[in-house]
Amino acid sequence: MQPAALDPAGSTCAETQRAPTVVDPMALIRSALAGAGTSVWDWDMDNDSLGDVDDSLLQLGYPVPAHGSTQADWDRLIHPDDIAASRVACARHLSGEAELYDHEYRVQAADGSWRWFLERGRVVEWHADGRPRRMISVLTDTTERHLIAERESLATARLENIARHVPGVLYQLELRSNGRLGFRYVNDRFAELFGIDPGVARERVAAIFEVIEPEDQRALNHSVMESARDLSEWRQEFRVRLPDGSLRWILGNSTPQREADGCVVWYGYMQDVTARRELEAARRDIATAEAASRAKSQFLSRMSHELRTPLNAVLGFSQLLELDNNPPLAEAHRERVRLVRQAGEHLLEMIGDLLDLTRIETGGVVLQTEPVPLRTVAEESMRMVQAQAQHRDVTISLATSATDLPAQADRTRLRQILLNLLSNAIKYNRRGGWVEVDVYPGSSGDVILSVTDGGVGIAADAIGALFEPFQRGAHEGSTIEGTGIGLSVTRALVELMRGRIEVSSTVGVGTQFTVVLPAAVAPPT
Repeated sequence: MQPAALDPAGSTCAETQRAPTVVDPMALIRSALAGAGTSVWDWDMDNDSLGDVDDSLLQLGYPVPAHGSTQADWDRLIHPDDIAASRVACARHLSGEAELYDHEYRVQAADGSWRWFLERGRVVEWHADGRPRRMISVLTDTTERHLIAERESLATARLENIARHVPGVLYQLELRSNGRLGFRYVNDRFAELFGIDPGVARERVAAIFEVIEPEDQRALNHSVMESARDLSEWRQEFRVRLPDGSLRWILGNSTPQREADGCVVWYGYMQDVTARRELEAARRDIATAEAASRAKSQFLSRMSHELRTPLNAVLGFSQLLELDNNPPLAEAHRERVRLVRQAGEHLLEMIGDLLDLTRIETGGVVLQTEPVPLRTVAEESMRMVQAQAQHRDVTISLATSATDLPAQADRTRLRQILLNLLSNAIKYNRRGGWVEVDVYPGSSGDVILSVTDGGVGIAADAIGALFEPFQRGAHEGSTIEGTGIGLSVTRALVELMRGRIEVSSTVGVGTQFTVVLPAAVAPPT
């Protein structure tokens, strides 16, 4: 007889040997299924007896076998709102309309809570007359899945409530493993930006490319693929053509991340930046216009200075020719010299107005404001144009009601304003006409200076452009000399003194220019 072998602890193998454990396969299956929240029923339909229903009842917390094991007992646990649909689903299978009984419903647990169960079953035995005899069903507790779905639904609802107050589109865009793009989520603002229903966009991402301008599609697609490759932030502007034909600029930006299954998901935001683009374009246009205006003003200023030197020489020699009597000029020659001088003086006046206008536009005119008595300045200006008025047979006068109210103004520039208005009133008057100057207080603590004439008047459609440079209205092309700049300079000077100028006119009756200036501030006592 051989000695018994020793195990590491010193005991013999014979001593440690035990009889093999007998495992019930069905018990193992039930245990595994119970751990997964699943149970299998065997329904004897003749006796209305549910085999193995105890596993489901234990999951629900009911004592076994205290609870009944018939289908009718189980039906009493089903939620009242779900029982009818459950019976309909079962009837469809029993009648052969459905291959399986497949239905999800709520069942009341012992603690009063409701749990979701998915039941799938099939008749496996029939009577000879075609009646169902035995049915096997699998029941799975799906409560956790419903809770997850409910939490997701609540989270989505919260997101939708937030997104409703966001002016743009919140979205999740997915690049799947097959290389196709698809939206996981877009909020309701999608329809406003793209004219496409959000549901359509989620089902068919190609719908968005159908409204993107063809010229922008290639760059957009390239930027998305580049972001997916490098997992770099995506940012792109593109144009969208809406159903009404209008064109919008859209800015999209998002952050990508690669998920466990290899797909790339972007979390981002898109917004309408059309207004911003238009504002930027307007600013560029304004900057371009301002640069052009500065260039024009600089050119006119330089040219005006350059022209004055030779023009003064022309005027000087023409005056010498008029005065020189050795030898005396023939009358015809003298008349020609006079015309040269008059044309030169007119040109010099135009150059002077151009210089004033360019200085004002470039900020080169600096005013020295002080209290200026308006009646006094008006009388001075009237004396300076008296000869012109007599030559045109126009009577010029100061209203008897005119007061010597002081205005806060630059005296020299105020005189220039008055001389221009008086000169125009005389120039565009009629033979035997009249001009009246008045000074009176305004209704808002300001003072008013008016120049009224009984001349030919100005048409209503010409008044709007009256203060624009080189606009002479109805007198364009007339024999009356004028630069078309004087009123532009006049308005600019009035505005520099924080005042305003207004005009009213009736054709054939006359015109009134009204200058409103701030009243002089009384010095402290």
